[in-house]
Amino acid sequence: MPANQKYLSSTGQRWLKITAGIIGGYLVTMLLHNAIGIHLTNKGGIALTSAFSAFFMWVGLMVWAFMSKSGWKIWGIYLLIISVCSLIIYLGL
Repeated sequence: MPANQKYLSSTGQRWLKITAGIIGGYLVTMLLHNAIGIHLTNKGGIALTSAFSAFFMWVGLMVWAFMSKSGWKIWGIYLLIISVCSLIIYLGL
């Protein structure tokens, strides 16, 4: 039985969701771990922590992107988080 067309996303929205989930989710994950890591004295701790938690966080962000109704909205949220984390890393706050 085919899917009902009213529940499917347009091609443009689908492309935005896929790129937000894969690229945006990865950037958010890595920058958030780096922003946390600059505050730790033991730098090996962030490497060990991110080895386990980064994969789960990335998968969660991908699922969130695919479940979102708007690809533009999810990209906006991800870009805001990326900007904040980049600013924290750059300024060393």
